[in-house]
Amino acid sequence: MSLAGGSHREARTLLVVADNADTQTVILEHARAQGHSVISAATPALGLSTFDATKPDIVITDLFLPEQDGVMLVKQIHQRRPTCPVLLLTDAGQAESTIAGLRAGALEYVEQPIHQDAFAQVLNRAIHSLPVSVDDAPGVERLEYVLVMGLDPGHVESTVVWLIQGTAMGLMEARQVHLRAALQELVMNAVEHGCLELRYHDKIEAMAKDQYDDLIRQRRQESRFRDRRVTIRAIYDKRQRVLTYRIADEGKGFNWKVRVASRHDVCPTGDASGRGIFLAHSFFPDISYNDRGNEVTLTVPLG
Repeated sequence: MSLAGGSHREARTLLVVADNADTQTVILEHARAQGHSVISAATPALGLSTFDATKPDIVITDLFLPEQDGVMLVKQIHQRRPTCPVLLLTDAGQAESTIAGLRAGALEYVEQPIHQDAFAQVLNRAIHSLPVSVDDAPGVERLEYVLVMGLDPGHVESTVVWLIQGTAMGLMEARQVHLRAALQELVMNAVEHGCLELRYHDKIEAMAKDQYDDLIRQRRQESRFRDRRVTIRAIYDKRQRVLTYRIADEGKGFNWKVRVASRHDVCPTGDASGRGIFLAHSFFPDISYNDRGNEVTLTVPLG
C-alpha cells in the first residue's frame, strides 16, 4: 500500500522537458542545490521515451505551444503512472492552456521566468504528494482497499496498474511484473467468464470476426448480467508481512478443484480461464478459492 507524503529530505529524480536552455539551467541549479538529480529532454517525444526508460519521480514540462504537445505529454504520463506529479512551465497569458494541462493530470504550474522561491514551494508540494510505502508510516499495522469495478474488459489493465501502484510498489520490479500479469488474468476471468459468463469458444469466435466489442456490449446490456460487479479487496498486513488480494465476481462460479488439481500441467490452448489460473499459480502458488468458485484469493509474501 502507499500513502501520500513523500519526505522532502530524500533525493529525487526530476525529468525536465523543455527546449529553453535558460529554463533547464535554473531548474538544474536549484534541484542540485537541494540534492536532487535532473534529466533533460528537449521535446515531448523524447521526454516520453526518457520517462519510460528512467522512471523519474517528478516531471516538469513546458506546454510547447501552439501545438500543446506538453498537454499531450501530461496525459500520456498520467496514463502510464498516475502517481507521478507533473509540473507545468507556463508563461503569462497562457491561462487556457494551463487549465488544459491541469485537467489532463498536472499537479501544479510554475510561471516563467522562474523565480527560485516560487519554484521551491511548488517542487516541495510535488515531493510531498509522492506516495511512500506503508512501511514508512509508523503505527500503521494493516491497510485495506476495496475496489468495485464494472464489466468493461477495457478497464481491467488500468485497474490492475492502479492496484500495483497503490499496493505493491514495495515489491521488487520483477515481482511487480509477475503480480501484474497474475492480477490481469484473474480480474479478466472475473469479468468475462465470471460476471458475463462468456465461454472461451464464443470469445475466440467473436474476436476472429472482429465482433468481440459487440459481444461484450450485448452481454453487458442483458438484464441478468448488467448489474453484476467485480469486487477486489487488497489487504496489506504489516505485521504478518503479507499482501492479499481477493477477487470476487457475481457469476455462478466454476469447478476450481479440477483446475487446481492440474495446475502444474501446461493448460490447454483452448482454455482461457485455465491459462489465467496456470499463470497465477506459476507466479504465486498460494492461491485459493471459495466453495462456489467465484472468489479467488491471491497471497503475496512481502518478506
